[in-house]
Formats: sequence, C-alpha cells, structure tokens
Amino acid sequence: MRIRSMLTAVLVLGVTAATQAATLKVGDAAPGLDVETWVKGEEVTFQEGQTYVVEFWATWCGPCKRSIPHLSELQEHYGDDGLTIIGITSGEKIDTVERFVSQQGNKMNYTVGFDRRQATSSAWMRAAGLNGIPAAFIVDGRGKIQWIGNPLDEDFDNVLHLVVGGRYDARLNKEAQPMINAMNNARKVGNWRLAHTHLDEIIAIDQKVFAEYTIQKFEMMLVGQGQADAAYEYAEKVMKDYRDDPTLLAKFAEFIAGDDALTDDQRRYDVALELAQAARKVTNRNDPDGYSVEAFVHFREGNLDEAIRLQKRAWMVAAPKRKPAFERVLKSYQAAQMRATASRKG
Repeated sequence: MRIRSMLTAVLVLGVTAATQAATLKVGDAAPGLDVETWVKGEEVTFQEGQTYVVEFWATWCGPCKRSIPHLSELQEHYGDDGLTIIGITSGEKIDTVERFVSQQGNKMNYTVGFDRRQATSSAWMRAAGLNGIPAAFIVDGRGKIQWIGNPLDEDFDNVLHLVVGGRYDARLNKEAQPMINAMNNARKVGNWRLAHTHLDEIIAIDQKVFAEYTIQKFEMMLVGQGQADAAYEYAEKVMKDYRDDPTLLAKFAEFIAGDDALTDDQRRYDVALELAQAARKVTNRNDPDGYSVEAFVHFREGNLDEAIRLQKRAWMVAAPKRKPAFERVLKSYQAAQMRATASRKG
C-alpha cells in the first residue's frame, strides 16, 4: 500500500470532521453534480420528487467496499420508489476506477461517477467539513439534504426509508423533539391526558411527516389505557383523515394484526382488513404490497386459504426482481397450512 493510501486509510473508519467550518449542513439545498465521467449508469441531474443518495468512496477503501453490496440492495429495493444512488470517487486514475467497477459487476448495481477535478467532492465533502469516507448525503424530493453520515450507520437506512416515503424532515424533527420527549415522559408516568396533548401537537406539525404517531396514539389508548372502544373509534377516524395515505393505512393494518404490543383479545381483524383494503384502493388493485398486507391480516386471523390466495396474487403481479421476497412469504403461509392440516389429521 502506498504511503498516501496508508495515511488516508486512517480516516475511513468513519466520517471525520475536518478542521474547516462546515458550510453545507442538513436542511441546505444540495449542490449540483460536476462529474467528468459517468463510469456506470446515465448522467444524473436532480429531479423534483426523486430521492438521491450521493456517496463518496474510493477503490482502496475497505469500509467503502463493505458498503457496496448494501447500497446495491437499497437501490434495488427503493428504485421503483424514485431512489437513485450515486457513488462519487476522485483522486485515482480513471482506468483504476473503471476496472474496479467492472469487476464488481451487479454487486455494484448503482450509478458511479468519476470526479477527476474534485469539484463535486469540494462542493459536498469539503463544504460539509468532512474528510473521511465512506460518506453519504441523502437528498429529498425537494432537493434538500436530510442526512449526512456514514452509509454503514443504522440511522442511514432508517432515515432513507422515511425520506423515500416523504416522511422525514430534519428541521421539523428538531422542532418536534421537545414535544416527543415530553410525550414519552408523560407516558412513562401514566399521565395520559398530557401524553395525548403532546401527541396531537406532534401530528399537527406535519400530518404526513408525523403520520405514524397516530399509531402510537392508538396503541396508548388500547394498551396503555385499556380503552378498546375509544381506540378503534380513533382508528376509524385515522382511516378517514388519511384515506389518501396508503403507507400509513397499511402500517396501521399490520400493527393491529401483528404487533407484539397487542394481545389477541385486543386485535380487531375486521378493522385491520378494512385498513388494508383501503390502502390498496389508493394505489391500484394490482399493487403487490397491498395484496401482501391483506394476506398478512388473513394469515394472522387464521384464514390460511385467503392468505395464500392473496399472497399468490401479490407474487404474480410483482415485478420480477421483487418476486423472490413475495414467494418466500407465500411458501411460509403454505407451510403453515400444511402443518395445520397435518395437525387436524393427527
């Protein structure tokens, strides 16, 4: 290893703050991409409504190499939802980069750009006060940077999931944090009235970004307070208020049907099914995720025939690259049915 690589490798264990003050921060508009050569994929220009991950890496960087398969998985998982991952590298010979990317093949299944003049690196890394790699920037559909850090961090996946779904805003999260803390403290001591007040305040900041707090409110009413009727009345209200939000409706259905916080006596599968069906109506009738959520509700209720029918439908209409995941669930339902049949015969 060359001396330069040895010295630089000290920095790749994590994203390290440089000595200069950061001028590019979370919440700022993302700089453009000044890339000389697109080594893999087409040229990228930021488009409204799309999510981007701009990741800085190098061929000699061990942690960067470890992140490549995971970034490829994320690109495949969220590609249909508007995610584009771009790996930017500089400071090496172009033929070294091209050879490395070629050797990776489909294991490096996202866009790669070569920043020979280091203009992009300067506009992003240096401006953010960073000099360690791998380093990733998550850019939302409005062109705002929502997260900066190491793509190997657990937070990276969590934030990316929310950003892709339009459910993350770092500025609003900061605004809501005192209320979130106060709500959690109120719940710990059983001050339900105060906890509800704070939950309502959080949701009111932005109904989409903080939509999943409606599930917390439901869970608190049902499990914490033991008010089943009031909780399910609230679930019906959420179904109306969020009738155009299939993601929340599906999550609500899955929570009622399968979350460990609820006992079997606390589950109302009719409401869970109504939520799941409402979610699929918003997307389209051939949405594989919609079918799969409905199948899950039936599976949890013990209606295995219907669960298998719907999961098989999900598998049939899914895109080829997504079929294996739906097939695995289908096989698990079929196996459960075989066990149930054998048990009845025994």
